[in-house]
Amino acid sequence: MQGTHVGFVIRRARSDDAHEVVGLMRGIYAEDRYFVGDGPPYAQALARRIAGDDPDYTLYLVADGDGAGRRAVAGWLELHRMQPRRLRHVAVLTVAVAPGWRRQGVGRDLLRRGYAWARQVGVRKISLNVRSGNAGAIALYESEGFVLEGREREQVGIGEGSFEDNLIMARFV
Repeated sequence: MQGTHVGFVIRRARSDDAHEVVGLMRGIYAEDRYFVGDGPPYAQALARRIAGDDPDYTLYLVADGDGAGRRAVAGWLELHRMQPRRLRHVAVLTVAVAPGWRRQGVGRDLLRRGYAWARQVGVRKISLNVRSGNAGAIALYESEGFVLEGREREQVGIGEGSFEDNLIMARFV
């Protein structure tokens, strides 16, 4: 499952990508506008997850950049198929795109490779969580056919006494 686009290549992640992926995530966490958590996983833990990945239940992809003065890992995608038998047709999505690569097709290409994997392993529905203030991501998801399935009001703490809604979006593949 490899594909190319101008300036980047989408490929399955390898455990030796973990340090660069964590660097990408660290930069996005520093923006303090997109992720819900407090920080990225440890690189060693991510490397173990990638190495132990069951290709029928988990997909890790990276967008390899061309290195033209930009971060080598342009983007990251995780799809985790739900474990309970009754939920196996659903996968939960996480996508991250480096600031210098946004609005250049990286996120869209990662998503489309994810859809291909989902169809191949029998996933029918992809679900995600996105902060309500992440207008760029929401626009991308809507343009890809994701619809709002729920809103968790004031779910994400964004500062002393301030909160943001979490949106649950999904699409069928």
